[in-house]
Amino acid sequence: MHHASRLLTFPVPPRDELAAYFAHARRIWDERADLRRLYGSIDSLEFWAWLAWHGVEEDPELARSELPQPPAHLLERVCGAGCTLETFRRGGIVDWRRIATCLRDAGFDFLDASVLEFGCGCGRLLRHFARFSTRCLFTGVDIDADAVAWVRANLPFAEAQSSNPLPPLSFPAASFDATYSFSVFTHLPREAQRVWLAELARVLRPGGLAVLTVHGRRAIARWLSGDVASTTPDAKALRRDLPRLEREGFLFYPFGTLDSVHDANERYWEDMDRSLYGNVFLTRAHIEREWLREFELVAHLEAPDDWQDYVVLRRR
Repeated sequence: MHHASRLLTFPVPPRDELAAYFAHARRIWDERADLRRLYGSIDSLEFWAWLAWHGVEEDPELARSELPQPPAHLLERVCGAGCTLETFRRGGIVDWRRIATCLRDAGFDFLDASVLEFGCGCGRLLRHFARFSTRCLFTGVDIDADAVAWVRANLPFAEAQSSNPLPPLSFPAASFDATYSFSVFTHLPREAQRVWLAELARVLRPGGLAVLTVHGRRAIARWLSGDVASTTPDAKALRRDLPRLEREGFLFYPFGTLDSVHDANERYWEDMDRSLYGNVFLTRAHIEREWLREFELVAHLEAPDDWQDYVVLRRR
């Protein structure tokens, strides 16, 4: 069942803002025999990832037709202090590719479907799903009203709505065929995770897919090695608490001071409810014990990109 307000007949013609990008993608495909040999089909996820990563560097016309990039203070809210357009762009490509691959491998074909991004921020991943916008309807939700306003103005293929820190969402039951969320359940305490899982189940149709990322064993190892910018928790505190993680399957550390180089973000961090956001580490045993009330576990990929784990769920 699709979102009632956006029933459309597919395929949808590309919006003017995307038509040039799609046209240049086709031109590059037709001109480049090496890419055709490598990727086999213009519909290949890997070809579109190549376009976003390398194509825009090699082809000025393609680069000029890209969707806009967010302002620096919104980048910081998503990726932390010191985030640059390059890290935002490249990280978004890697994480989009993995989410899309997880959905595809679970049987999702991005055809005549409605997809929700839970925690879209300023569109770090959502922007790359424009590739499917003639075949799917995309909606993003986030608690950051500034980021949502930016998405509405600059990623016109998608709807975007502000949400509250806790459910409900504004959508009717069974509105979406799939949902995904990158690095949201890495920050929510246990009870918030529980109610948001139930809410995502509510807005998914039966059989719908969810792809959610978590901090698992590899993220813990990188934290302990000092290979992570965050100090919440520091490596000493996390190492001390590992026996509790083994027993209970879940650790939550509320955010402390959040550094910012942008004055526009100082009030944003000050207004954040630290009891609802921090860094979370959990085990597969916890997922199997706590996450499968409304879902069945399709796959659990441990750090395929050397960072977060990907949990693929199917709505019962």
